[in-house]
Amino acid sequence: MTSAMRQTVRVFALLLLLLAGVATASAQSSVKHGRQKSLMGIEVHFRFDKSQLDLDYMGNRESFADFARVIDSIGLHMIDSVVIVSQSSPEGVYEHNMKLSQRRAATMRRTLMKRHPELTDRLHVHPDGESWDRLREYVVADKRMKQSTIDQVLRIIDDNTISIGTKKWRMQQLPIYRYLLQTYYPRIRNSVFCIIYFDAPIDMPLATVPAPTEVSQCPAELPAPAIYLEVQRDPVLNVRTNLLYDLGTALNVGVEYYIPRSRWTLAASYTFPWWSHDQSHHYFQLLDGSVEARRYFDKNTHPTGYYLSAYGQVNLYDFSFNAEDAWQGEGWGAGLGLGYVWQPWRNQRWKLDAFVRFGYYQTLYDPYHASDPFNGKYYHDWEGMPEDFIPRNHRLRWFGPTGAGVTLSYDLIYKRVKK
Repeated sequence: MTSAMRQTVRVFALLLLLLAGVATASAQSSVKHGRQKSLMGIEVHFRFDKSQLDLDYMGNRESFADFARVIDSIGLHMIDSVVIVSQSSPEGVYEHNMKLSQRRAATMRRTLMKRHPELTDRLHVHPDGESWDRLREYVVADKRMKQSTIDQVLRIIDDNTISIGTKKWRMQQLPIYRYLLQTYYPRIRNSVFCIIYFDAPIDMPLATVPAPTEVSQCPAELPAPAIYLEVQRDPVLNVRTNLLYDLGTALNVGVEYYIPRSRWTLAASYTFPWWSHDQSHHYFQLLDGSVEARRYFDKNTHPTGYYLSAYGQVNLYDFSFNAEDAWQGEGWGAGLGLGYVWQPWRNQRWKLDAFVRFGYYQTLYDPYHASDPFNGKYYHDWEGMPEDFIPRNHRLRWFGPTGAGVTLSYDLIYKRVKK
């Protein structure tokens, strides 16, 4: 064989090797990217009316461990995206439940980004509102309910001619409602990991991927990622009144401003009873203003839970219990407070706030009394010459408890926020 022929054979063999490599790479690419996507779901549950994640509730800690094992088994390079579908149980106000599903989706996204930052660019959220479909699935599969009862429940769930409020009211009238509320409603207050991934290569069959302990079907069609932005309404300002003061006829009003995206709020209150009864020498006249900065311990769009505050106050007063015991003066104070805010009602605009205050208070005052017999005039308690009298010649200093109350508040102003 001549040298020219040998050179031609070598070039031809090299071309064959290159073509074989391209074919192999194409075959591998088709295995990795050409197969149909699959869906898997792992559920995480939430407590009633809560969007905070409790890892010790209904196996949530195990669910996150299952998710991590599935991700490792599939392989990060095989995962297309992870969609979080969040729902709330169909009870209470519909609008509130929609916001609750949004907050739960946001909680899951933050948690997943912290635990698996490598999935950040593949992560999407889908708040799905009230979980009527999941409730229907559980009812249909329930072997302990009579078929007639199941049919009765399904007729209400499937009736699209009535409003959501009417549907909920009819559900509550069913004898089986309490059973559903206790058995299935806790299960459908959830978020579901939907892992969208490519089928495994030929040498790693899909059957080798361990299934999670709790699996649910993801939606057949998901919204485009462009609409995964969450829009919610965060409170900006509330109005309030101290119920303990009101019961004591010390009428008062207050406001609290929520600093956006913060655990801090600013509050101000004004107390203004101005009662008098000349015949019995009874006076309860007070003008008191206070300002307060609060720091909540729990991060929430509706600040709740424990908080620590710093406050300052000024006031003027005129108190009289009888013809002998009466005082007029002005004072100021400052200190710290500890309180707790909770939402006992479904409508989260309404909240209760119990608090105590400790600090320093100082007042300058003058005692006074009525003339005897009373001639319509009052006189300061002063034994010296009238021209020597100096107003506010008494002083009181106090360090200790300075206030307490149970406040009823209502979130008056909201702002739409994109998360």
